[in-house]
Parts: sequence; structure tokens; C-alpha cells
Amino acid sequence: MLSTKKVTKRIKSYLIKKTTVIQSRIDEENNIKVEIELKNFLSYSGIVAKINNGTDILELDFKREKNKMIVTIPSNYLSDHGNNAITLSNGKKSFWLKAENIEDEDLNYFIVNDKLYKISVNKKISLRRILPNINFASQKKTIKNIQVSYNKLTAEFVDEWTSQNSEVRLYALKQGSIKPLDMILNIEKSNLELLDFNGLSKGDWRLVITIDEIAYFLQTEDKGTTNLYTTNHQGTLFNKEEYLYLSLDNYYLNVQDVELDENAGFVQLEVFADIDPIKYEYSLLIQDTKLNREIMYSVDILSNNFKVDISFVHLLEGSTFKRFFLIFKDQNGNIFKYQFFIELSRIFKKRSMKVEYNSQEYVLRIYRRKDKSIGSMIVRRPKLRRLITTLEDFKFSGFIGNLHVFNDCSFYLAVEDRNTFDMIEYALDEENFEIQMKAEQLIEVKGKEKSILDFFILVKDSEGKIIRKEKIKYEKADYRKDNYYEVTQEKDQDGNIHYFLVTTTPFGNLKIETFMIPKDVNMLSNHAEKDENIWLIGERYNTAQDNGIALFHWLRKNTTVDAYYVIEEDAEDYHALEDKEHILTFGSKSHFEIASRAKVLLGTHDLENLLPYKPAEGFFSYEDTVKVFLQHGVLGRKPVEYDRKNYELPFDLFIVSSDPEKYDVVMNKMGYKEEEVAVTGLARFDNLSSENKPKDILLMPTWRDWIHTDEQFLKSQYYNYYHSLITNSKLQRVLEKYNVNLNFYPHYRAQNFFAKDIQEENSRVNFIHLGSKTVQQLLIDHALLITDYSSVSFDFTLMNKPVIYYHFDVNQFFKRGILRPVEETFLGKIAKNESDIVNMIKESVENNFKNFDIELDNIIKHQDHHNCERIYQTVLAKLNTEDKSIL
Repeated sequence: MLSTKKVTKRIKSYLIKKTTVIQSRIDEENNIKVEIELKNFLSYSGIVAKINNGTDILELDFKREKNKMIVTIPSNYLSDHGNNAITLSNGKKSFWLKAENIEDEDLNYFIVNDKLYKISVNKKISLRRILPNINFASQKKTIKNIQVSYNKLTAEFVDEWTSQNSEVRLYALKQGSIKPLDMILNIEKSNLELLDFNGLSKGDWRLVITIDEIAYFLQTEDKGTTNLYTTNHQGTLFNKEEYLYLSLDNYYLNVQDVELDENAGFVQLEVFADIDPIKYEYSLLIQDTKLNREIMYSVDILSNNFKVDISFVHLLEGSTFKRFFLIFKDQNGNIFKYQFFIELSRIFKKRSMKVEYNSQEYVLRIYRRKDKSIGSMIVRRPKLRRLITTLEDFKFSGFIGNLHVFNDCSFYLAVEDRNTFDMIEYALDEENFEIQMKAEQLIEVKGKEKSILDFFILVKDSEGKIIRKEKIKYEKADYRKDNYYEVTQEKDQDGNIHYFLVTTTPFGNLKIETFMIPKDVNMLSNHAEKDENIWLIGERYNTAQDNGIALFHWLRKNTTVDAYYVIEEDAEDYHALEDKEHILTFGSKSHFEIASRAKVLLGTHDLENLLPYKPAEGFFSYEDTVKVFLQHGVLGRKPVEYDRKNYELPFDLFIVSSDPEKYDVVMNKMGYKEEEVAVTGLARFDNLSSENKPKDILLMPTWRDWIHTDEQFLKSQYYNYYHSLITNSKLQRVLEKYNVNLNFYPHYRAQNFFAKDIQEENSRVNFIHLGSKTVQQLLIDHALLITDYSSVSFDFTLMNKPVIYYHFDVNQFFKRGILRPVEETFLGKIAKNESDIVNMIKESVENNFKNFDIELDNIIKHQDHHNCERIYQTVLAKLNTEDKSIL
């Protein structure tokens, strides 16, 4: 008798509609036919198939055959550069598509109108072009007499392929991934030589050669297979369906037994396997892909096994996963990297052990990975339990726990200034603690008049070295950007009043926000009426290049509003403004006085950047101001932190550029009310000009928030991709041929690194120093913009100039979500690799920087020069509404 669970499962199998892609092919008219099986459909009426090619959404014809439908995708519907998405729906909902045979590597590529597309299925059908701007020929190029040796392949090509002036490149293609291969081509000898296989992974790679702008799949006259050996892989070359494949696999060492032991700061690993100490020298390689590090150990060879002592430092560093390989070095100096292969996981005599490292108790586990090789991970890094539970009159009560895992250590609650890293330490003698903080001590540690102090638990070893430093949370945290839990104030010896407000981060970590009111400022009282004609404007503390400064200049020129702009004195942009009227130095006497009187606050970021005190209820009638978010870009890509729920007193006006941005993003996803969102356009758009005819290219990427250290940056995909692009020889030739410069303006965090990479005086690639020109002027002065995800692309598009996007890490960049589909906001061409972007740049230069055929209305509604005026009128209307509500 079937169980209830099995009966339910069987019923569902009969009721749930299933749509499965089972076949795809090219018809005689060069259109793509996709066969979809429909299961558990009571009726086929109302089913619609559509394609979204990034520009249009078009309905597709299809034919029904019993429980199947054959969808026709016309070749002229396909986008050359974007992703073509095919969906199936019945008008009420979309169906999730899955695949059967279509994911077979030999079935998922099509050459349509000389373009190569890859088809894949994941809830929808995707057709993506491979190597945009390269046309694929239907015929193949043939090679013969393939000769291989260690890390090397040579072959002759049949017939005359090319001339000395042609540009020839070799690629390997697998499951939509395409990798360039280093190749030496000898035209006179009619042969090619391949020397580097390290960029390829395990699997079957189809080989492609490009000659100028035409690509050809390779085939060979040679019969059978040819074996190949590289440092990382063993492989074979063979023909399949008249295509030449390079099939790569790892080297494997069959392991019969593994033993572990601990020995004075080392883990002794003993591996039993068939090894030949006469033929090879051996070393153990420990690989950490997250830290991008490799450590090599020599091994002691016995009869049928080897031993190696591995330092705790190298196993426990970073608390990351480690992989182990045995390196074989033969008598000719050739190196081979072998992966351990463990058939049965039970051969481990000991899987885990407790070890003491850095005065802490770790649990280390050696385990068998899914690929049956050896790996290690930290099962448990010593956990430091900590929490602030109560807070009253600046008395902080809480606990720290799990202290037994620390050997001969002392513990402290520390308060550290975020700018100077100076700190106060309070010794903790017991697990439960109660610390009374005094404002006069906090005054001594703060680095600026307005600053942030963070809370940490410190663990020090017997020599006083900090071995752990971790933030501490507040049990009753209720995060808002403009709230606080406690406040105290203290007058210093000069008569200045210092305020200290206890707040938390979005993650519940405790911090203190502090600011100082100078003794001689003439501030309005907390209940005095604000002046509706005083408007305070700003961007970040240290910038004047965005919507804030654009609106400030317009207001000063066109209205009687008493507008002021605030900026820090040591900012790069300050020097261009210091002699102008109504420019306030952040933290100055006049700044305090104007800030306390201003009825309207307008900022491109949080109003922390405008006010010398905490923007919160109870401080100089902040609750009685009209708070306007001017924005620093068009929303629709990466989520931002300005959701309405993040404020006790949210923005009264949220400026946007289009109806979709208002309704789809700011209202539906960020929680603002309709009357709080105004479609005016951005203030800086008024200053955009398309009158001049520049000819240079601007490269301006944004930052990656997952990069935190210099070391991470230099090893990052971000740095290496852009370094490779600016040194690309083909790009240099294009720039030289057409007398065009590529001017590189890196993000401010990356400036110093890239400045060192661009030192050649005669290079066509130039470096732009931070602050040497405003961003808006740079956009005006260039004919083509290369960026990745920056919203300055909208400014460029608004000037009717082309944008090319470099999306080599799009999945990681949007791992926390995207506000609108890629095709809706990335208006231009998108490159996924260096070859694509160089070809797109070449095409744009050759077409005299003609803009792409795009539709801007859904991004920028008002394409004129009256955005500042609309913002001004909207704020006046809001002020009028405020006055009526008071009455």
C-alpha cells in the first residue's frame, strides 16, 4: 500500500503542468526551431511564445503536434549583442522551461546568418551570441600533422589561410565559455604552435580560429586521436562530427589509505599510494583559491607512501577551504599536478582534530571532496559569543562567552574612532560586564568634530597582541539611519559642547555618532521656526560635481532662494568654489548657523553629508525640514540603501527621471508614497551638451564593493581585466590607426594602482587624475563611453552618444539582486570578454561614433534642459503643502 506522501507525489505528477525543451535545430530558411513537450495540459488554448531581444518583445509563431509545440525563432529577431530570452505563457502566468537533450554540448550551438549563438534553458530559453562582431563561416579550416610534446602542440594548416597582415587568433569554446589561447603563427612555414593551456579547465573544448573578422571551426585530416600532456591536464585531440575537440582531464593518484596526526604545531599527513621515487621527485601543493595562494611542501618518500608535516598556519590561515595536490617532477624537469582520488571515504583513520593555534582552539577537519580528492576546512573557528543586552545612562551591560577556547588571554570592550583608529579599552574580568562610559574620555578619542566611534571586543594573548577583534551587537537594535538609543553631552574646557549618540549599523552592531557645537555659534533653538527661503544643498562631504552643485548654481542664477552649498575644506573640489558666495565650509560657524535655520535640505546622498549635527528628531528642529533626495544617478540597476523603511523621518521628496523608475523602483521596491516621488529629471542633466564633436574615448568603470584590501585588489579579476584591456595590442593599433585616444578615469579607490600602469609617453591610453576635471566635463569631452555598471552612462546616452558596457563579472556584481532587467537599463552594447569589447570599440570608431538605435523614454522622461526648474517648482509645491498642513 502506498504511503500518503507517495500518493500525494503521484497526484502532483499528474496535475503539475510541465514544459520541457527536447530538441532544437536550424531549418532550411535559417530560422531556429525549438521543440517543446507539454505535459498535464487540459487545454492548449491561450498559450503564447514570445522573444525579448533587448529592444522589442515579439510574439513567435508555433505549430502544435499532439502534446508538443514547435516554436519558430526567425533569424531577424535575434539580437547581435544582447541575450535573447524566449518565454512561454498562457496570459496569466509564465511557464518554467527545463531541458532534456538540448544541453548536450554538440546540440546547443547554431550558426545563424554567419553569427554563432549558444542556446541554453533555465526557466526560459536563452540565445546568446558568441564572439559578437565576429562572423562565423560555414566552412571549416583544416589542420594536419599534429605533433605534441609537454605543454606544446604544433600543426600544419592545409591550404593558404591568410597573409602576413591578417590578425589571427585561436579560441577554445565550451558550454558558452570562450577562452583565448596563446598561439604562434608562422605564415611562411604554414604552421601554428600552441604553448599555453593553463586557462582551460577539465572538459571538451571545441577549437575556433579567427582570421581578421571571420571565425572558423577547426577540423583535422589526422585519423584517430592524439594524446596531449600539460602541467595541469592530460588530454586528447580528436574529430567529432567534423569538429576538432581538445578533451582535457585531470591527473589522478589513486589513494589506498590516509592517516592524520598532530605534532607540535604541524599536522602530519601520511598518504598510501603507488608512487615511483626513482622516476619522479614529489612535492605537496596546498591551494587556497579564495586567498589566491599556493604553498609547496617537500615530502618524505617511503616504500609505498609518503609523509609531510603541514604547518597549522597554512591550514588555518583565513579559515578557508584548502585543496591538496601531489606535484610530480620528472627527470626532464616537466611538472605534472596530480589530484588525489579516494574511492572510499572510510579509509580516513582520523578525520578531525582539535588544535591550538594563535592561543585559540580550532577544530580542523580533513575530508573527501565531492570530486573524491582531499580537502580541508575549519569546522569551527573559535566562536566568541558577545552581546550588549542593556543600555541606560551610558552604562553598557552585556556578556562575552565561550572563553574556554582561548588560552591565557585577556578580554576588552573597546571604542575606536573610525578615522584615526584611536581607541579606549575597558578590561573585562568576567563573562558578564557592566561598563560606565564617560563623555570626557570619549572626547579624547574622537578624531574629528563629527565622527563615528565603533564598538569591539578585543582578545589579547599573553604578550598583549590582539588575536581577535570583533564588533559587538546590541540586543535591542532597531536600525534606522536617523534614530538613536541614548544621548549624552559634555562641555570641553574651551566651552564647546560635544554630543554622543548611541546608534547601530544595519547589522545591529553598536556605534556612537558624535558631533561638536562650537561655543560661539548662534544656533536657533530646537523649537524656532525655520526659514523657508534658506535651502542647504550638498553631495558627499568632499564633492561638488553632481546634482547638488548643478542645482545650487541654477538656484543662485534664476531664483531669489537663499541657497547655500556645503563642502569640506580639504576636498579637491573646494578650491574651485572657495571664492564664490554662499559656499559653506563643513563644520564652520556659518555652516552651523545656516544649517539650523534652513527649511529645505537637498542632498545627493544621506543628509549626514549636509548637516554638522545628527539628522534626527529633536536636533535643531530637523523634523520640521523638507528633506529632498536629489539622487546621484538613475535607479534601476543595483539596489541602494535609501529605502523608506530605513528612516524615522524619510525623504519628503525623492527625485527620479521616469515613470518606471518612480513606480517600479522607488514606490514598489523602496516603499515611498506617490506624492513623495517627483519625475523631474536630474539637475546635472541641464548642463549636458552635445554641441561639440569630440573624438576620444572615456573608460570609466565603477568600484567593486567586495574588494577591501590592496592585496585583494591586485589579485582581483577587476584589476587584471582592466589592466589587460588598457595594454591590449589590438586596441592600441586601432587607436593609432584612427588617431583616437582612450582616456582612463578609474574610480578614486583604484587611481593609484592604475596610474602606475600608464606611464608610456607616446601611448594612446592616457590616465586622468582624480579632480583634474569634473565628471560631467569628461562626459561632454568624449565621443564614446566605456563603463561597466555606472549610472553616468545615462548622462552619456542623453547626449546621443554611444555607450559600451564591460560585463565580465555581471553575476557577482548583481549577486544581491537587480532592480530592473539588464536589457531595460543598459542601453548600448554589452561585452562579456576582452575580445568582444575591443571589437566593439573598433566598430564604433570606424562608424564615426554613431550612437546605437536605442529607446530612452523609459529611462529619462524629460529630455530637455529644464530639470532644475522642475525640481525647484516641485519643492515650492511641497513647501506650500507643508504650510497648509500646519494650518
